[in-house]
Amino acid sequence: MKLFITYIFLLAASTGFAKGIEVDTFLVRMEAEINQQLEIVRAAKDDNQRYLENESLKDLVESILARPGSLTYPFASFQSMSTISSPDGAFRIFNWNIEDNVGLNSHYCYMILPSRGEKPNQVIEFKEDKVTIPPRPANMLTPNNWYGALYYKIIPVRKGSKTMYTMIGYNGAGRSTNRKMLDVFYFKGKKLRMGYPIFQESETSSRLVRRVFFEHSEKAKISVNMNTQLDAIVFDHLVPETADLKGMYEFYVPDMTYDAYRWEGDIWRYNVDLIATNQENKKTRVYNPKFETDTTGKEKEFIDLNDKWTDPVDGNPNGGGTNAIAPLEDDVELKGREKRKAKSKDKKHRKGWFKRRNEPRSAVKND
Repeated sequence: MKLFITYIFLLAASTGFAKGIEVDTFLVRMEAEINQQLEIVRAAKDDNQRYLENESLKDLVESILARPGSLTYPFASFQSMSTISSPDGAFRIFNWNIEDNVGLNSHYCYMILPSRGEKPNQVIEFKEDKVTIPPRPANMLTPNNWYGALYYKIIPVRKGSKTMYTMIGYNGAGRSTNRKMLDVFYFKGKKLRMGYPIFQESETSSRLVRRVFFEHSEKAKISVNMNTQLDAIVFDHLVPETADLKGMYEFYVPDMTYDAYRWEGDIWRYNVDLIATNQENKKTRVYNPKFETDTTGKEKEFIDLNDKWTDPVDGNPNGGGTNAIAPLEDDVELKGREKRKAKSKDKKHRKGWFKRRNEPRSAVKND
């Protein structure tokens, strides 16, 4: 056991997560147990067994939430559970899903808020409600009546004296559709509320909505994420495959264009038809492992590449630890290649980031 503890401390020092902070050996042990139980849940073949094992997983997760160290401990080994934190340190979320044998998803979420001193963290459990609330609720909600989601991005914004947390999430929906959504978390006293009217309904509308859903065919992959370069939430514009399929979301697919929400004053304002272009004369230095010759015939350890592609969707929620939630499918790199091919076929070279269309566009009124 002493050798094991010594190894843990050496590992912490080598990976850098300790950095002067004493490692909580309880959390080290519980991380391994939770990760092992996660694997058991994912490996279960029978639905009853899967949900039974998930109850054991919930017990393990609940045992660590009130502990102060759980706010900052990395939990880097988690591969299918999110441990995302708000950038200002106001809260942290533990979040995962279960897909049953017919393709229906259940979602689980806990929020922890720090308490002063060494007091236990405040813990809020989210309870998915598939009975009394609609799949795309438009009203204010509480954690006790939640639509279910896997959150992968938190964007704090200031509205008056309040901080509003714009949440980007994913929901497996049903067997034929998936959803991504924009929502708002805020606190009324110590109570968490979800949904606030700060999203412009469409590019020409003065109406504001509490949350936005992007529902689409399960066969399609769409991106919804914050682009730091553009300072906007960028997303694929969805359309039905044919006009007579409006409102039938199992046939909604990206139309190879992007729209966005930009924070302007106190609302997320709708921006349309975002144009992604290569930045002219931008060079990127990359390592040349084989010391291959460049265009002048000289061998070089590094080579400069011109016109680095800039994909308008920044970041990828896939991965482990702090950003891990399964089974998200942004696939940013692949989409970038597809977009380049489509743009190369366009004979009209369009400059700038945004270009207006004559017809109003909306992420909400798409049916």
